Amino acid sequence: MNIVIANSQDWFTPCKEILAAGDVSIIDTKSQLTVGHLEKLNPDYVFFPHWNWIVPSEIHSQFQCVVFHTAPLPFGRGGSPIQNLILRGFKSSPVCAIQMSDELDAGPIFCQKIISLKGSLTTIFERLNQAVNKLMVEIVSSDPAPVAQSGTATVFKRIPKAQNQLPDQGELETLYDRIRMLDHKSYPSAYIKHGEFTLEFYDAHQDSEAVEVKCRISKC
Repeated sequence: MNIVIANSQDWFTPCKEILAAGDVSIIDTKSQLTVGHLEKLNPDYVFFPHWNWIVPSEIHSQFQCVVFHTAPLPFGRGGSPIQNLILRGFKSSPVCAIQMSDELDAGPIFCQKIISLKGSLTTIFERLNQAVNKLMVEIVSSDPAPVAQSGTATVFKRIPKAQNQLPDQGELETLYDRIRMLDHKSYPSAYIKHGEFTLEFYDAHQDSEAVEVKCRISKC
């Protein structure tokens, strides 16, 4: 079996079961993802654990492309799904292996795994890495038929950096969630402005009385 893994984030690492499942090729730049290059690799599956760019329809119409999305689809299509779910009070979510289509996150679902959304984003990504690997193993070993999504679709908007500024009122749990949901090196941290300074927060822990964090202070 020929497998291509197209990935643009370092939270994902293919497991030994996938690497042993066939001839595995890794693509990590936009320029590598071309029809010509894929034709040479002749993949049975092209997996996208995380990809920063739109995949041309000429690719996903010619090859079996599988994208992974953390949301109870069709609720939660679109950007920043983990953050949007946490802000809506979700404590867990399925990670869905989706057949790629022209409409974002709208393709039929091969299979899914539930992960917890507790803890820092770094911890959530560790769970996500394990779930994506398990889904890939399931797909290459059993070749499941994808099932169309059902229900009313809800599309999330990507959360811009400007919205990472912490509110000046509200519940402690909400404040804790807004800090932990961004706590990964690839994301801009939650922050507040104080005069000439920017205070960025990470490594948050909550008890019944307070939220404890580490803080980085820099000039605006």
